[in-house]
Amino acid sequence: MAPASRELHLPKPSNFEGSVHHTSAHDDYTSTRAQLNQIYAGAISGALTRTITQPFDVLKIRFQLQVEPLSPHKKGKYTSLWQASKLIYREEGMRGLFKGHNAGQFMSVVYSVGQFWSYEQIRAIMRDRPFMSSHMNIMNFLAGGFAGCVATIFSIPFDVIRTRIVAQDPGQGYRSMLHAVPMIWRTEGIRGYFRGLQPTLVQIVPLVGFNFMFYKKFNEMLQHTPLAHNELLPTWVLLCTGGAAGVASKAVVYPLDFIKKRLQVQGFEQHRTKFGRTQRCRGVFHCIELTMKDEGVRGFYKGMYPTLIKSGLMTAFYFTIYDRCKLILYHYYNLGEGRSPYGKH
Repeated sequence: MAPASRELHLPKPSNFEGSVHHTSAHDDYTSTRAQLNQIYAGAISGALTRTITQPFDVLKIRFQLQVEPLSPHKKGKYTSLWQASKLIYREEGMRGLFKGHNAGQFMSVVYSVGQFWSYEQIRAIMRDRPFMSSHMNIMNFLAGGFAGCVATIFSIPFDVIRTRIVAQDPGQGYRSMLHAVPMIWRTEGIRGYFRGLQPTLVQIVPLVGFNFMFYKKFNEMLQHTPLAHNELLPTWVLLCTGGAAGVASKAVVYPLDFIKKRLQVQGFEQHRTKFGRTQRCRGVFHCIELTMKDEGVRGFYKGMYPTLIKSGLMTAFYFTIYDRCKLILYHYYNLGEGRSPYGKH
């Protein structure tokens, strides 16, 4: 780690490290080395975060796809977070809580790299515009939303495969991610890999936009408190602000995530007969209509508790790991070559 006196003379590698120090127009976020650092940090962040949060993802998907009410007084397979965890463990073992992990890991790495890299590049373009540079919240929201769209388009095939592996009956359906790829192609064609893309893109703009905006804003609010040291917030504070940003953002857009999951298992009903009734819907609005009719407004919030826990953890680790990895890479190159990898200051 560079001495504090030297560090103060260097441009910040990112606006993620818990700092609101606004980089100058000369700072370079688009050089080859800067982009490689963004890719490396994004990949590490995505892989580690997915491993930590995978069991919550399994619970969320199982809840979202259950048509019966989530109540101990009803006939649904799953009735609560604790009951579902015990039942999955009893029927499928520890592996059941990590079903779809390989596809989820691919999805998470691809998504994380695409999201952070796109955000840095889009933000670098936006900050040269006078309006954006003076309206940081709007800039962070828009850059985050566009970055989320880019990342989603590249990663949604892995999301579809992961969702189906988690949702299928034990011993049925796809044996692995490699088995799922040709099976989907043979039975559904290219469209099968992109099921649920429309509601995903609709939800991803506000979700990721709010993630970045809230995270930046929360850090800015704490920037000039005793918690900060040399304009940097400690790791535990970043985990808290990232978690708060994730929970707040997900709560706003959760119904869209619910609809996306219902659409992703259309055409896959024969492999999930042990999970109760299935919902057959032709599109977004038909799914909304059927859910309102059969489950009411509360139906759109099934699986919300494990989702908020997962979202808080995921966003906290995504941002914090990315921040710290970028900071480590920044100091590594700076100490190794005597200059910042992010351009001249």
